[in-house]
Amino acid sequence: MMKRKTALAFALAAVFALTAAHPVSAADPDAPDGMAKSYLTGEYVIEEQSRRRPISFMIDNVKDSRPQSNITKASIYYECEVETDLSRICAVYEKYDGLTKIGPMRSCRDYFISLVSGLCPIYEHYGQAAYALPYLESDDVDNVSGMMWYADQGFFRDGPFKAPHNCYTSAEGMEKMIRTCGYSQEYPEDYKPMLHFVDEGGTVTLEDGRDASYVKIGYPMNDPRYIYNPDTGLYERYQYGEPHTDYENGEVIKVKNIILEYQNGTTYQTSVYLHYVTEGEGRGKYITNGKAVDITWSRPSFFAPVEYRLADGSPLVLNTGKTFVNVIRNNQMDRCLIGASEDSLSCVVSDEEARQAIAENDAWTAEYKAGEEVYLSGMAQQRTDNVAKHNGETKVEKGLP
Repeated sequence: MMKRKTALAFALAAVFALTAAHPVSAADPDAPDGMAKSYLTGEYVIEEQSRRRPISFMIDNVKDSRPQSNITKASIYYECEVETDLSRICAVYEKYDGLTKIGPMRSCRDYFISLVSGLCPIYEHYGQAAYALPYLESDDVDNVSGMMWYADQGFFRDGPFKAPHNCYTSAEGMEKMIRTCGYSQEYPEDYKPMLHFVDEGGTVTLEDGRDASYVKIGYPMNDPRYIYNPDTGLYERYQYGEPHTDYENGEVIKVKNIILEYQNGTTYQTSVYLHYVTEGEGRGKYITNGKAVDITWSRPSFFAPVEYRLADGSPLVLNTGKTFVNVIRNNQMDRCLIGASEDSLSCVVSDEEARQAIAENDAWTAEYKAGEEVYLSGMAQQRTDNVAKHNGETKVEKGLP
């Protein structure tokens, strides 16, 4: 069972480095000239690009914000429910040069910061829930905020949607704001890649896995689904009853890998804002090539990179290509279905496992609620301390000129 965080845990998280002190992987002798493997996809990319930190964008995903612009250009996607059954996507881009419109942008939630931190991205957001403030004010996050004085350098309003679903940014604008913030765009020399990919030319088949050509995540509002195309070897994403397309090019989001991460979750206080337990350990599924297998996940602290492992304890090795990660609350795991086709869908876990997961989530929620006042006081103090380290200057929310 996950343990709730305390003020002490926040103090420990604040001093935990964004990336562990491990050497970057040795040069690949098989790489084509001028190329290197991407940390996000395992594919060969221009060497200069492979050394550049990615940018993660908080992307609006309500019905009135679709289709999103250049959503298909991301390398990794993280989707969670946020509140009132809505979902939001944090899309991580490695190849963003020349993109003139990315978005619509929306505000961040604390758990997205944790999910992407191990990728060492520059984190872009337009606003934030109050519960994300202690983390955004930390030196462990290099964030670009649409609520800061420099935002007019890179954020703009544009059609076809109405506010608040019409805020965008561009590659050129992001470069300006990153320089203004003084963030390095290079990976640290001691960066350790978070994800592991199969060697060039290899394929992870999961031959003994469960049939999973059709995946229904179970979020009630946008009803996301993935359908495997054996001709391309990729999963095509659907939501709101139609293909999840890109406004700029009309293409559908297609990924090679799907990761389901089961987490305990509840709401903060009496609000509608969700609180997920990204720290600790839990279970999940890895899905590729029409098959699914059980995995586990672990994060020793909020900013630490995740470790995915197979049921036998060995590290999870992904197929090269894009990945979509969906976080599923333990008490809603019974909504998540997989099968060889839409007609053969069944729960991603057994009925007994689903009941146990609900009981675990209920027990954790009761424990958390009993200590929520202390927990939130610790968050507030952490935010105060982080702002004080910067001479009282906030990183997230200054009035625009």
